[in-house]
Amino acid sequence: MRKNIILLSLFVCFCLSGFSQADKDLDSLYAQDMLKVGMEVPDFVIDSVSNMSLKSLRGRYVVLHFWASWCPDCRKDIPAINQLHNEHASDSVVFIHVSFDTEREKWLNYLGESRMQGLQLCELKKMRESKMAQAYGIKWIPSMYVINTEGKVILRTVMIDKLRSKLGKLDKSKVSIPRNKRSAEVQFPGGDDALKVYLAKNIEYPRKASNYGLEGQTVFKFTVNADGSLSNIHVIQNRITVEDKLPFQRLAADERRKLREEVLELFANEGKRVILAMPKWKPAVRYGMAVKSEYELPLNFKIHYNNY
Repeated sequence: MRKNIILLSLFVCFCLSGFSQADKDLDSLYAQDMLKVGMEVPDFVIDSVSNMSLKSLRGRYVVLHFWASWCPDCRKDIPAINQLHNEHASDSVVFIHVSFDTEREKWLNYLGESRMQGLQLCELKKMRESKMAQAYGIKWIPSMYVINTEGKVILRTVMIDKLRSKLGKLDKSKVSIPRNKRSAEVQFPGGDDALKVYLAKNIEYPRKASNYGLEGQTVFKFTVNADGSLSNIHVIQNRITVEDKLPFQRLAADERRKLREEVLELFANEGKRVILAMPKWKPAVRYGMAVKSEYELPLNFKIHYNNY
């Protein structure tokens, strides 16, 4: 019996050793054609509209993640990729996901489902036909690179654990980003204080709401485009916050319901009018490039009574 236990233990140890060795050999099997550590990476265009290229990100670390929505191994790694993005992505570390999907709709749908964050790129070509795959020696996905601040490879791997380990050891003190290339959030010209002044001067309180003492809040959401213009302006919340004044309470229940609906529409129309008349905003900046972003703006319709 003792011999059987010893033999079984030796067998288990051998099997575990074999699995460990197999894990270690994944890069030797699948990453051999990838660019060597120390090589300068080829440049490519990330966004032609804003003229963003890989080279324009010099001074930062870059994670290149090659994947496809049809790839089971890629899908398995996506939660870990998202976690690494949440832990490390910043002005100092940029994630770029290069997909080998061939159908735009399927690619975009999966991006929405997986909530993958970072810069996205897709040639809509099969991997064997992709210029990116050829330039970076990609024969297997998922494949990942870490590129240093000088644009050189410091990690090439098909293993998510190696990527996690490398990101945990990055020396952020080497990152040097000029002020004009740092990220910034979208902003009304002059900042929040200027926005408050603009709204106070331009919002006209609907007379019907004032007559019946109704107050409310209307929350708008809109897109601030890369040129600072606004688009896709729409209401995401609209509610009456004060309706206890006598002129309103004296109405019959059906009249109060109709008046609420009418006043909410007046709040929405007035808010949209004021937003459409705004000057161009300062767009959000990511990695030195202006990008479009969404903004939520709550407008409070309150009656200010004079105290004599």
